[in-house]
Amino acid sequence: MELKPVAMYREMYERGHDELPSVFDAPTGTVESDRDRILDYMRKVRAIFDVMGESPDLFTRDVDIEGGPSLYSDGVWIWREDSLKYLAEQSLVLPTEFLEHVRALDYVPQNFDTRDPDFDAAFLSYF
Repeated sequence: MELKPVAMYREMYERGHDELPSVFDAPTGTVESDRDRILDYMRKVRAIFDVMGESPDLFTRDVDIEGGPSLYSDGVWIWREDSLKYLAEQSLVLPTEFLEHVRALDYVPQNFDTRDPDFDAAFLSYF
């Protein structure tokens, strides 16, 4: 099983994850008219790995994001707590495939089995 990262960037990690794009190369543009509904969808899923620590804000110097490394997933896609902040505050472009997925579900996350060992390995690779 492979989870698809959304709004995750290599700078969010101290090492590894060179396969992720750089936030500084991330495409920006017009924010979707339904961005609030998309963010609401992303916030509705439960945290699959809750982290009490902080992560540095990649856009604002000397600011930390509480719980930034916490991971969320809808069983297909994966993102972090700090991803939500960036998507709310920046005009970062979301992948078309992700937008189609969320819209096809009418912005309502589906239940999935988090006890699947393949799922565990997939999400832990992003921590």
